[in-house]
Amino acid sequence: MGEEFVSFKCHHCNHCCTDVVCLPTPWDVRRITKMTGKDPFDFIEFLTPGELNDVEDDDPAWLDVDGERYMMALQRDEKTGCTFLNNETRFCSIYEARPNLCRLYPFKALESKNGQYKGFTLQDDVGCPKYTDGRVAALPLYEILVQDDLNQEDYHELVDIFNGKAYEGKEVEDFVIMFTGGVPDFEENVAKANAGA
Repeated sequence: MGEEFVSFKCHHCNHCCTDVVCLPTPWDVRRITKMTGKDPFDFIEFLTPGELNDVEDDDPAWLDVDGERYMMALQRDEKTGCTFLNNETRFCSIYEARPNLCRLYPFKALESKNGQYKGFTLQDDVGCPKYTDGRVAALPLYEILVQDDLNQEDYHELVDIFNGKAYEGKEVEDFVIMFTGGVPDFEENVAKANAGA
């Protein structure tokens, strides 16, 4: 299954928008900001290990600030779900700008024993009802997967840079400022703080 198509059709049950925590990459955040004009701090939150059950302790996206660990996520409400889920229509209000994680859910890439891409299937262990009364082309999913892999590598490098910086007053929100260029002199301020200026 899944070399060219995956049998799937979204019935808009909203499971992915209400029950799944979306962990965007910096590239996703920048795309959302560019396409919507929204300030990242209007839709990003930082969650702790106790708030994220399915994220491994050694995941390279954990941000370290004063001995505490955080991960960047789209804001969500326990009752209404993702901040971008339109409560009236129950559709994603930023569908064209949505994160790659949303674009790939509930699909899973299939690989051969030697790690070669074989196609896509539906994930076994997700709450999506996985209706199979439609067809989704695998090639566009593969293209998203390849781009997301590159974005994840960049993300982890940015986290390493951020985690390697020690300065007075460091806050987890500084990570977003770092990759959005929200404060032009961020690097200069960090260098001064590290130099004891």
